[in-house]
Amino acid sequence: MNRFLDNLAFAQPYLVTLFFAVVVIILMPGCATTGADSAGRTRDFAITAATTAGGAYVGANNANDKAKGAAIGAAAGFVAGETINFFNNKAQREAYLAGYEKGQSNAVKQQYWIARDNQHARTDDGYEESLYEIDVPQSDRDGVRREPTKRVIRVVMPREDSRP
Repeated sequence: MNRFLDNLAFAQPYLVTLFFAVVVIILMPGCATTGADSAGRTRDFAITAATTAGGAYVGANNANDKAKGAAIGAAAGFVAGETINFFNNKAQREAYLAGYEKGQSNAVKQQYWIARDNQHARTDDGYEESLYEIDVPQSDRDGVRREPTKRVIRVVMPREDSRP
């Protein structure tokens, strides 16, 4: 029994660390899926936490006063993590804006080609289109005088050969 307790006492820090790691792994996906921007915030938090912890570890191991070294190392790690996050987020914002502008450009081009395609006459629809120019004479109606003009009338009829 004494040997079991010795083994348990040796393994306790590892078991506690494993327990907290499992809890963090279980809870993190829920945080990442709550919104469109929360995955980026979770990544930023993880980077800052890792650099802060790494800085505290290095500071505590390399200083004579372990507490002061850990505090200075943690502060340096925090600054490094936030700097990494800033430049990473800046690059992502620039990429997003470049993609947004490209999407706007493509939408305008697509609308242009749709409008241009709609202006072409369709020859395979079974209809025949004709344009007739007519003269509209001068008229006086209700005290309004209209000058003589020319108008174009579009006439669409089924083709002779397409009738059953």
